[in-house]
This record gives sequence, structure tokens and C-alpha cells, in this order.
Amino acid sequence: MFLYNLTLQAPTAVSTAILGHFSGGKHQEVVVARQQFLELWRPDTATGKLVIEHSENLFCRVRSLAAFRLTGGSKDYIVLGSDAGALSLLEFDTRGKRFVAVQFHEFGRTGLRRQIPGQYVAADPRGRAVMVAGVERTKIVYVVTRDAAANVMIQSPLEANKAHSVCFDVVGVDVGYENPVFAAIETVGGDGAQTTKQLVYYELDLGLNHVVRKWSVGISDTANKLIALPGSSDGPSGVLVCSEGCIEYRHSTSGASVHRVPVPRRTGQIDTRGLMIVASAVHRMKNAFFILAQAETGDLYKIAVQYTADEVTRIGIKYFDTIAPASSLCILRAGFLFATAMESGSGHQLFQFENLGDEGGECFSTDTEHDSVPEFRAHELSSLALVDEIESLSPVIRSQVHNLAEEEAPQIYTLCGRGARSALRIVRHGLEVSEMAVSELPGTPRAVWTVRRRESDSCDEYIVVSFVDATLVLSVGEEVEEVKDSGLLATAPTLALHRVDGGGLVQVTPRAVRHVMADGRVSEWQPPQGREIACAVVNARQAVVALARSGGHAIYFELHEQLGVLREHEQALHVGSDITSLALAPVDAGRVGAAFVAVGCEDRTVRVFALDAARSLEPLSVQAVADSPHSVAMVQQGVLTLYAGLRNGLLVRANVDAVSGELSAPRTRFLGARPVQLCVATVRGTPAVVALATAPWLCHVVQGRVRVTPLSYDALDYAAGFTSDQCAEGLVCIASNTLRILSVDRPDAIFNHAAIPLSLTPREFILNATSRHFAVIETEHAHLTSAQAARELVARGDVAESEAETLVLPPEQFGLVRSERGRWASLIRVLDPFTGDSTQIIELEDNFAAVSLAQVVFGGETFVVVGCARGMTLSPRGCQAAAIRTYRWADEGTRLELVHATPVDDIPQCLLPFNGLLLVSLNGTLRLYDMGIRQLLKKAQSVVSPHVITMMRPHPQLPNQRLFIADVQESIRLVAYSPDTHAFRAVVDDTLPRYITSMHVLDDGDTVVAGDKFGNLAVLRVPERAAKLLDSDPTGARLAFEKPKFGTTHKWDLVAEFHIGDIATSLTTCALAPASRQVILYTTLMGSLQVCVPFVSKSDMDFFRALELAMRKLWTPASGRGHLAYRSAVSPVRSVVDGDLCEVFFTLDYDMREAISDEVDRTQSDIFKKLEDMRSMFAF
Repeated sequence: MFLYNLTLQAPTAVSTAILGHFSGGKHQEVVVARQQFLELWRPDTATGKLVIEHSENLFCRVRSLAAFRLTGGSKDYIVLGSDAGALSLLEFDTRGKRFVAVQFHEFGRTGLRRQIPGQYVAADPRGRAVMVAGVERTKIVYVVTRDAAANVMIQSPLEANKAHSVCFDVVGVDVGYENPVFAAIETVGGDGAQTTKQLVYYELDLGLNHVVRKWSVGISDTANKLIALPGSSDGPSGVLVCSEGCIEYRHSTSGASVHRVPVPRRTGQIDTRGLMIVASAVHRMKNAFFILAQAETGDLYKIAVQYTADEVTRIGIKYFDTIAPASSLCILRAGFLFATAMESGSGHQLFQFENLGDEGGECFSTDTEHDSVPEFRAHELSSLALVDEIESLSPVIRSQVHNLAEEEAPQIYTLCGRGARSALRIVRHGLEVSEMAVSELPGTPRAVWTVRRRESDSCDEYIVVSFVDATLVLSVGEEVEEVKDSGLLATAPTLALHRVDGGGLVQVTPRAVRHVMADGRVSEWQPPQGREIACAVVNARQAVVALARSGGHAIYFELHEQLGVLREHEQALHVGSDITSLALAPVDAGRVGAAFVAVGCEDRTVRVFALDAARSLEPLSVQAVADSPHSVAMVQQGVLTLYAGLRNGLLVRANVDAVSGELSAPRTRFLGARPVQLCVATVRGTPAVVALATAPWLCHVVQGRVRVTPLSYDALDYAAGFTSDQCAEGLVCIASNTLRILSVDRPDAIFNHAAIPLSLTPREFILNATSRHFAVIETEHAHLTSAQAARELVARGDVAESEAETLVLPPEQFGLVRSERGRWASLIRVLDPFTGDSTQIIELEDNFAAVSLAQVVFGGETFVVVGCARGMTLSPRGCQAAAIRTYRWADEGTRLELVHATPVDDIPQCLLPFNGLLLVSLNGTLRLYDMGIRQLLKKAQSVVSPHVITMMRPHPQLPNQRLFIADVQESIRLVAYSPDTHAFRAVVDDTLPRYITSMHVLDDGDTVVAGDKFGNLAVLRVPERAAKLLDSDPTGARLAFEKPKFGTTHKWDLVAEFHIGDIATSLTTCALAPASRQVILYTTLMGSLQVCVPFVSKSDMDFFRALELAMRKLWTPASGRGHLAYRSAVSPVRSVVDGDLCEVFFTLDYDMREAISDEVDRTQSDIFKKLEDMRSMFAF
């Protein structure tokens, strides 16, 4: 087996984000790190939308980021800390649209290591130096300068190592133009010595080119974060040290006093622990600054520092607002706050400041003595307003693939998020569409166009709708109204329409070509007697009309320069077959007209003819297609591209040579069993094609490659590009007898999500196939539900029972109420995925936590069994009591009824239906239960694993004889069952101690795919000899008594292994598109969706292996991380081709692509076609 690994969706979790002018312009941008991806986001201050400008796979683990700007510069650079064992200074190349490493310096081994710097990076605010620090011991400082050509340079590294030290945070201290200073939180100690945390200043002496440990002071042992304050003329300099429940100001200058202020907490809190600050942002204004800091609960605090020229006099803190807990905060000068969510389950949000929170609310400061922790009452958003949000799947806990909606492609159902912001998300392939307006029309239209008053206008003036025997003209304004005096013929259908130079309109009807001039005069050309016009195409200076049943006769018109009217060309176009569709090429810069016309013919061909004066109407190329073209279109998408929509539902795309007009590199894709109608639109300022079949599709360019993506919307009959003041880039569409205006908000996305909110962190879910309802178990540690918190407050006597419910805030916005460790909140939910309604919620009382879930058939009746533990502790692992609750489906599969609860002696980690019974894992023991009247009846028990069994999967062909189990740290075991002795025997195990997080058994029954907690994906197979022995002895008795030395006698054969860089939480096999082959689909903890495609031909395998080898040899990612080393981070990569690396070929410049194509002995177009076919045939 040889696999092709491909990322369908990049990780959605953002670990860190930085703010700066990375393109060198006036607008601020945000660079975010998504696992191994680095992305440039641009907040559009005019529309309030977040736009993803660029996304790049660095093939490394991005650990930290910092922005710095050289003195006197106007462009920000990026300091990248990664697992490459090197420092990378990156610049965003605006011309090439990619990140470029301007400096790269290796200082250690690759990988995530404690003593290798990269976990923390900090830049001097004046852009003179950067510090790269590791978790333990090592700190390196680089001096950043310019050379004679004004290129960024770094000098030799200066070490500031401290033995037996552990670092928790590093920032650059603003000291003006004095020697650069970096502040760090450290603990120092070793060999059993008591360790205390210290705030340490490291000073870089620019004169001596040396780093010294300038100053240190003891701080709280709970200190976790530093906030650097502006210095020089902008502020007092120094840092704020954030610790549990407290923020204090520290600085090294003599006489600088310590100012300490407590972090307020909400009223009615049950947990007495102090709050930790997890994110912050400093915003500088003219002659002032303020700080926003966020606690782990999501509460935002505004911190104001009052100071004189010499010292800080007062620090004030007050509650600001509450948003989802963020990994990073960025305050834009345009008045926006950008917050990136990493694990909460909410999206990455852009807020607009309504006010600065100066009005109302109590401010707590260092001037006041606080006998107790000050409290505040949280409220709905008052200072911030949410304006945009990019959805995030992270963390993905479990996922399943079903086609409950009976659509063409299956849906991916994922359990995502944590706490009260978690959700069951239904993920569909397609772009999300916003429906802006829907209007009914008097009849069923056939086509629609939009017309501008002048070509230079930014908005459309008319929407023109064509019916079978009429044309309707609508004006675009505050209201859409019918226009009577447009000059267009309203008593005939319209075949083509366009505004021409000089302000006139050209309307083509079946019996005329009408030129309505700007002064109202009409010039009309009519076809010969007895002939009608079948189709036509018009641009600002040209028109081509094809006559019906004429054997391919077409007339070409050009706009006369002096007279300003359309004039028939001397020559006519003769094709030899009836013409079905026409398209003009876009007009190139410096030209006055299109150079080519594309003609679709009944003889199943698409032909290209020249329109320039030198080769007027000369045939240039012919492309045979599978059926007669229904429509054609030509757009400029990097290269001139011809699209042909066929009557059999196929979409054909080919490149057109801009000089010779030759067609090359045709690609075909099936869009549905309906003729494909094409129209040209604009997406993100670039031409795109909308293809309408059984579903609408958008063909547009994303980072140098053409992407064909469905729109998640109803089937449409016709569409046209639309622009207005309210909709900058939209579509006006026809669906049945309605006119609709649509907008695609995020064309760079691949999937859209529908979220069903949950109350607690989901753990597992199952589907009732009959009722199509899901049963979900949700469990939360150290938190309480709203009802539990209200009861707790009443029991403690803090509030009266009538006030308890009002005191507990809505958890959807403010999160769950924290409690002490060892407390659990848990429930079982039955929900309808179509409506999103929960038909039943069963809360578990008495500190029980739902751990596992399964659906089992006992005696022909389906039951739901839930494994529960009371008072569960995670370390050491244990519980006060445990039970298996058995429920039966009621009310036609929409509710659960408790049958009984069976006590067990340990945590029931896994449940599995097996041989008509229930199989339960208790630590390393397998126990078999049958249904009883009052409780489950124990039938068999065997110890098969040394630690804790975390996962069980049945054998696909012999589900009553064999199963696969995963140990928490001892990989996967194949277990055989003996019905005579009721014993389970492990017959195959692994040679490596894999920490399995997900696994799936392939249909052959001998191969299993598994992911582990270190980010690896492995394919294991039963050895051939063991498989034969199991076929002759299904109980595995002979294999179990072959006297093994370590574990079982037989070990898994390693078929394939690959480092994906994330934890795979679910694995399955499915077909993602109609008529496509099955692939291995897996979801990861950080929210990515990826597939492994098995190669079916040796030629494809050899080609992609050669391409991958050439990419490794000739191209290096901006991080400097070696691709082979990254994909072999834990174990050597084996039998897997990295499709993500191969697809980087799309983004390279021409010279690099040419060098790689020479290396693999293929043309660039051949490589493009192979890459696109591999994705479109098996994935998206």
C-alpha cells in the first residue's frame, strides 16, 4: 500500500497572532500561526470583514512569533520560532505573494526540545535585536542590522545561558535607544534545591557586543506572563508581571516602586482560586496608552497606568467586557479588536470598539487596600460589537461521516469545542452563501444580465431579466423598480446584452441585433428572412451572433471608431456544425478588442477563432469534448482559460495560448446530471466562472491555483455578476420563478459549518439510524452547569434561592462556573441534527461523569449503554464508584428510558457490541456482559493489555471472533475470542509503544490505520503467517502458546508511516464525492481535515514520488525546516507521498517550476493536470 496524503482543510486553531505592517502599506495586518501554517490576514476596516490574503505551509511546528521593524523602516518583519532548530526572519513578498526567509541561522537540533531555543521569541521595540529562548537554560540574542544594500542582516549569536533555569515568558523591554533589554520569567535551581520564580533583565551591550544578566528580583511563584509597557517618551517602560489573582509593576531603575493590583473576579463564583491572565494587548495612542488583558474565564480588563517622568504612580484595573478565551489579542488603530480562539470552540472574532469603557464600572487601583478579592458583575457586550467571525473547528474531539441529508456528497459530523461553547458541527463541502434578497417574478425567466451606466462605474445600473417572450428591465437603487424607458425591446426575449463604448447598449434578440445609442437612437440589424439568432456574445466593442440551423454560420460585428455604431464584418464565420454557444476572450491591456472567440458546436467540439486584424476569423484550434457544449466562457486566471459546460453535466477547462490560440491541458470534472450553464463573475477582484448544474459551482483562483468548489445553495438556472453599494461582489441569479441576489463571503474556504450548540464538552456520540437522531455524552471537569451552580450557591448560603438563577450568568457567553478539582458535570443528550433541537437531556447527578457510549442489540432490541464513573480522578487514575447505565430507545428513537445500572469495579473506558453481547474495557481487562432483568450479567473476563484499553474496534469480516484494541501507550493488539472457553487472547502486538488516539480497521480485516498523540499516522498489517494460522485456528490458541519472548509471538508489519504534525482524533474510510473511490479521512485535534488516497497504478505512484523528491531537492520552505526531517519527526516516513508538498508546485515562480519539471521529465502543464486530477478524483 502506498498513500498520497492531502490536506483538505488546514488547522483552524490559532496558537499565536501578531500585528504589523507586513506588506509595507498603511493598513495594519495580522499574521497568525495555525500549527504548521503561517497566514496573513487583512481586516477590511471599510466592511468590517477579515480577509485571508495568504496561507503558506511551512512544514514545521510554529512555536512562537514576533514582529519587528528596523529603525526608520516602514515594513514589519517576522521572527519565527519553530522546531527547525534555527532562527528565521521572514518577510512577506507582496509581488510573489509568499513569505520569504531574509535571514536564517541554525543553532541546534530539530524537533521540540526543551533546551533548543524557539519556544519564546521577543524583539526589541526599536528593531535592533531579537531574543530566542528555550524552555530550559538556553537564550540567544541576535543583533539585527542592514548591509550596504539595505538588506536585513543578523550578526553572530550571543548566548545568555543559565544552567538549571526554566523560562516561562520573554518580552522586549522598551528602553528607547539605550542598550536593548529583554525581560524573562525564570526559575533557577537544581539537584533538589528549592526553586523560586524571578523576573530577570538581560541587557545587550551594543558597544561590547555582549549580553549580561543585568537585574533580577523575586516574584510570585504563580507568575506566568509579562506585559511590556511603552517607554522613552511614550510611557514609563518596565513590565507588568501577571500571576494568579494579581498584576504587579516591576522595573529595574533605581527608585522604581512596586505597584500591585488584584485581578477582580465575578460575583457569585464558587471556586476561590485566583484568575490567571492568558492574553493581552497594548494599544498606543497620542500621548497615552492602555492595556487590555484577558483572564482564563474570558473576562477582559482594561489596565491604565498613571506615571510621571520618573516613575509609575498608580495602576488601575476595571472590568471591560467578556468574550471567548483567546490565545492572542490584537488592537488595530482603526478601532478594532481581533481575538483568536484556540480551544474554546468559538471562532476567531473581530470586534469594533463602541467605547473605551471609561464610563461606568468600578476601577480598582493600587491606591486602595483590598482585604478581599474585588468583585464585579459581568454584563453583555457594551464596549465591543462583534462585526466578523471566522469559524473554527478546534478542538475536534470525535467525528463521523454520514449522508443523513441524502445529498450528493456526505456530511462530516464533528464534536468540537470545550465547555458551554462546544457544538456538534455539520461540515459540508462548499462555500457558504449569504442570501441578500429574494423576489418573485411574473413568470419563469430564462436568463439575467446586469448593466452599468458606464464601464468605469463601480455599481450596476440595470438588472435585465429575459423570459420566453419578453424582457424585463429593473433599476438598481435603494429599491428595485421596473424601468420603461431604457430603450431595450421588452416584447422579445434577450439573448445577449452589454454596454458598449460611447454609452450605448447592444441587445441581441432572436430576430435582431439592436444598438440603443446614448441619445436614444436605435440601430438594428436583422438576420436573413426565415432565420433566427440562436446565440450571441457581446463586449464593449465587439459582437458575434450565430444563426440557428445554419450549419455553423455566424456574423461578426465591430464598433466603428468614428460613427460609434456596430458594423458587420466583411467576412462571416463558418464552422460546419450548428453553433450552440459563444464566448469572447477578455480584452488584454493595450488592446481595444478581444483577440479570440470560442465557439461551441453540435459536433461535440469547441473551436477558437482569431478576431485580430491580421488573422481575422481564422480558425486556431479545436478541442473535442464528450458531448455538445451547452455554454462556453473565457476568463483570465493567471493564463487565458477556456471553460466549456457540456450537456451531460461535464465541465471542461483548458488553457489558451495568448498568442497562437492553441488549446492545451484540458481537465474534465463532473458537476451533475444536468447541462452546465456558465457565467462570468468577479471574486476578490479577479475573474471567476460560476457553473450551474444540479448545484452551483464557483471556479476561481486561490493562491495561484484554480479551485472548483460548490456553493452550498439551491440549484440555480442562470446567474450574472452583480455590484451595488450594499454588495460589492455578488451574484444575481434565477431559480425557478424567483430572482435572488447572493453573496459569497469567504471564497477562500472549502467547507461551511452548521453548528448545533451543546452545554458541556462532548466526549462521544452515536447515531440511531432509524430515527436519525444522535445520542451525545457531555462531561466537564472542575466546572458546574448553571443549575448545579445555583444549587451550590444556595447550599453555601451566599444567596437566596430566588436570586440564585439570576446570579448565574448565561454560559453560552460567559462560560461555565468554575469549581474545585474532582467535581464533574455530565449529561446525556438526544438531538435531531436536522432541526438542531434536543429532544431529551439527562443530567447525571451525584458527581457521575459519562466516560463511554455504545449502541448494542440484545435479543433483537437496540439499547444505548453509557459507562459512568463517580468522583473520577485523572492522576492517579481512579474513581469512587463506576457503573454501566443501560437505556432503551423510546418514542420512535427520539428519547431514552433507563433500564438499569450495573456497578463495575473500575472506570468503563470503552464499550463495544460483540457477538450479541456487550464488551467492556476496565483498565487492561476485557469483560463480556449479557442483558439481565435487573442488571447486566457478566459472562467472561480476560486480561489482554498491560495498561488501559482506550479504544476497541470490531473485525469487519469476523466481528464475532476477533477485535482490535488500543492500549494507552502500548499500541494496537489483535485479540481473538474463543467461544468454548470464553477467553480473549492477544495474538498480534506492536514493536513500538504507540500512544494511540484513533484507529480504523480497513475492509480486508488485516490492516489497521492508527494515529498517536505525537502526531504520527501509521498503517499496520497482520503478518501473513499469523493471518494463515488464525484462519486455521480462529481462537488463536496456537498463537497464544508459542512461547513469545516479548509480548505476543507475532508483531505488526509496518506498511506506512507519516508525521502529520497534529493528533488524529477520528479515522474512517468513505467516498467524498459521487462515483469516487474510498479514501482514508481523518480529523485532527487542531481542526484540520485530511485524507490518505491509496495509489491504484504504479505509474501514478512513480510520478508523485519523483515529484516529491524533486520538490525536496530544489525547494526549501521559508522556515528552513527540512521536509524529510519534518515528516520523519518521530519515525522515518514510509510509503507515503506528501500531497501538500507536491501542491506547493502551484505557488512557485516560473523558473522554479521549470527546474522541477525538468527534474521529473514532465511539462508544467502535465504536472498541473496530475495534481488537479488527484485532488478532484478522490477529494475536493
